[in-house]
Amino acid sequence: MIYKKSWKYILIKENYFYYRPKALKNFSNVKKGYLGGYVQGYHNLSQSGNCWVYDEAVISEDARVTENAKVFGYAMIRDNARIYGNAMVSKDAKVRGNAQVYRNAVVTGNAVVTENSQITDNACISENAQISGNAKVFGHFIVSGFTSIKE
Repeated sequence: MIYKKSWKYILIKENYFYYRPKALKNFSNVKKGYLGGYVQGYHNLSQSGNCWVYDEAVISEDARVTENAKVFGYAMIRDNARIYGNAMVSKDAKVRGNAQVYRNAVVTGNAVVTENSQITDNACISENAQISGNAKVFGHFIVSGFTSIKE
Protein backbone atom coordinates (compact mmCIF):
# COMPACT_ATOMS: atom_id res chain seq x y z
CA MET A 1 0.00 0.00 0.00
CA ILE A 2 1.18 3.48 -0.84
CA TYR A 3 0.30 6.14 1.70
CA LYS A 4 0.96 9.83 2.09
CA LYS A 5 3.57 11.01 4.57
CA SER A 6 0.93 13.18 6.27
CA TRP A 7 -1.33 10.21 7.10
CA LYS A 8 -1.71 9.36 10.75
CA TYR A 9 -2.82 5.75 10.18
CA ILE A 10 -3.14 2.91 7.70
CA LEU A 11 -5.78 0.19 7.73
CA ILE A 12 -4.96 -3.41 8.60
CA LYS A 13 -7.44 -6.06 7.41
CA GLU A 14 -9.08 -7.72 10.44
CA ASN A 15 -11.72 -9.88 8.80
CA TYR A 16 -14.13 -9.89 5.85
CA PHE A 17 -16.02 -6.81 7.10
CA TYR A 18 -13.60 -4.69 9.13
CA TYR A 19 -10.18 -3.11 9.27
CA ARG A 20 -8.25 -1.77 12.23
CA PRO A 21 -6.38 1.54 12.00
CA LYS A 22 -2.69 1.32 12.87
CA ALA A 23 -1.10 4.60 13.96
CA LEU A 24 1.82 5.75 11.81
CA LYS A 25 2.85 8.49 14.24
CA ASN A 26 2.20 9.77 17.76
CA PHE A 27 -0.78 12.11 18.25
CA SER A 28 -3.03 12.92 21.20
CA ASN A 29 -2.73 9.86 23.49
CA VAL A 30 -2.16 7.46 20.55
CA LYS A 31 1.36 6.13 20.07
CA LYS A 32 2.92 5.05 16.78
CA GLY A 33 2.08 1.40 16.10
CA TYR A 34 -1.09 1.44 18.23
CA LEU A 35 -3.91 -0.65 16.75
CA GLY A 36 -7.31 1.01 17.03
CA GLY A 37 -10.88 -0.32 17.05
CA TYR A 38 -12.80 -1.30 13.91
CA VAL A 39 -13.78 0.59 10.74
CA GLN A 40 -15.08 -0.43 7.33
CA GLY A 41 -12.83 1.97 5.42
CA TYR A 42 -10.82 5.17 5.33
CA HIS A 43 -14.05 7.18 4.95
CA ASN A 44 -15.03 6.33 8.56
CA LEU A 45 -12.08 7.97 10.36
CA SER A 46 -10.42 11.23 9.38
CA GLN A 47 -6.68 11.39 8.73
CA SER A 48 -6.58 14.89 10.23
CA GLY A 49 -7.08 16.09 13.79
CA ASN A 50 -6.76 13.82 16.83
CA CYS A 51 -9.85 11.68 16.27
CA TRP A 52 -9.49 7.96 16.94
CA VAL A 53 -11.42 4.74 17.46
CA TYR A 54 -10.19 2.66 20.42
CA ASP A 55 -10.73 -0.74 22.00
CA GLU A 56 -13.56 -2.78 20.46
CA ALA A 57 -15.52 0.23 19.19
CA VAL A 58 -16.91 0.06 15.63
CA ILE A 59 -17.48 2.76 13.01
CA SER A 60 -19.36 1.38 10.01
CA GLU A 61 -21.36 2.12 6.89
CA ASP A 62 -21.22 5.86 6.05
CA ALA A 63 -20.61 7.03 9.63
CA ARG A 64 -17.74 9.48 10.14
CA VAL A 65 -15.55 10.44 13.07
CA THR A 66 -13.54 13.61 12.52
CA GLU A 67 -11.66 16.49 14.19
CA ASN A 68 -10.76 15.50 17.81
CA ALA A 69 -13.63 13.09 18.51
CA LYS A 70 -12.97 9.82 20.31
CA VAL A 71 -14.91 6.54 20.18
CA PHE A 72 -14.01 3.75 22.60
CA GLY A 73 -15.20 0.81 24.67
CA TYR A 74 -17.79 -1.21 22.74
CA ALA A 75 -19.47 1.84 21.21
CA MET A 76 -21.02 1.52 17.76
CA ILE A 77 -21.28 4.39 15.26
CA ARG A 78 -23.15 3.49 12.08
CA ASP A 79 -25.46 4.53 9.25
CA ASN A 80 -24.79 8.20 8.44
CA ALA A 81 -23.93 9.34 11.98
CA ARG A 82 -21.35 12.08 12.56
CA ILE A 83 -19.10 12.39 15.61
CA TYR A 84 -16.87 15.47 15.61
CA GLY A 85 -15.42 18.38 17.56
CA ASN A 86 -14.22 17.13 20.94
CA ALA A 87 -17.10 14.67 21.34
CA MET A 88 -16.71 11.29 23.04
CA VAL A 89 -18.79 8.16 22.57
CA SER A 90 -17.95 5.30 24.93
CA LYS A 91 -18.88 2.07 26.71
CA ASP A 92 -21.82 0.38 24.91
CA ALA A 93 -23.34 3.56 23.45
CA LYS A 94 -24.85 3.53 19.96
CA VAL A 95 -25.13 6.47 17.57
CA ARG A 96 -26.91 5.78 14.30
CA GLY A 97 -29.20 7.16 11.62
CA ASN A 98 -28.36 10.78 10.78
CA ALA A 99 -27.54 11.60 14.39
CA GLN A 100 -24.75 14.03 15.26
CA VAL A 101 -22.66 14.23 18.42
CA TYR A 102 -20.32 17.20 18.49
CA ARG A 103 -18.48 19.98 20.32
CA ASN A 104 -17.82 18.62 23.86
CA ALA A 105 -20.80 16.26 24.04
CA VAL A 106 -20.52 12.82 25.66
CA VAL A 107 -22.62 9.74 24.93
CA THR A 108 -21.86 6.80 27.22
CA GLY A 109 -23.21 3.72 28.97
CA ASN A 110 -25.99 1.99 27.05
CA ALA A 111 -27.29 5.28 25.63
CA VAL A 112 -28.74 5.32 22.11
CA VAL A 113 -28.81 8.41 19.87
CA THR A 114 -30.63 7.92 16.59
CA GLU A 115 -32.60 9.37 13.68
CA ASN A 116 -31.90 13.12 13.22
CA SER A 117 -30.96 13.86 16.83
CA GLN A 118 -28.18 16.28 17.76
CA ILE A 119 -26.17 16.13 20.98
CA THR A 120 -23.93 19.16 21.31
CA ASP A 121 -22.02 21.59 23.52
CA ASN A 122 -21.41 19.99 26.94
CA ALA A 123 -24.46 17.71 26.98
CA CYS A 124 -24.04 14.24 28.48
CA ILE A 125 -26.26 11.31 27.51
CA SER A 126 -25.68 8.21 29.61
CA GLU A 127 -26.88 4.88 30.95
CA ASN A 128 -30.04 3.69 29.15
CA ALA A 129 -31.17 7.06 27.81
CA GLN A 130 -32.62 7.12 24.29
CA ILE A 131 -32.58 10.23 22.13
CA SER A 132 -34.43 10.02 18.82
CA GLY A 133 -36.50 11.82 16.20
CA ASN A 134 -35.37 15.40 15.66
CA ALA A 135 -34.42 15.94 19.32
CA LYS A 136 -31.67 18.44 20.17
CA VAL A 137 -29.87 18.18 23.50
CA PHE A 138 -27.33 20.92 24.19
CA GLY A 139 -25.65 23.06 26.81
CA HIS A 140 -24.87 21.59 30.23
CA PHE A 141 -27.80 19.19 29.96
CA ILE A 142 -27.51 15.68 31.44
CA VAL A 143 -29.84 12.84 30.42
CA SER A 144 -29.38 9.61 32.34
CA GLY A 145 -31.14 6.39 33.28
CA PHE A 146 -34.24 5.08 31.52
CA THR A 147 -35.08 8.42 29.91
CA SER A 148 -36.41 8.78 26.40
CA ILE A 149 -36.45 12.08 24.51
CA LYS A 150 -38.08 12.33 21.11
CA GLU A 151 -39.17 15.34 19.14
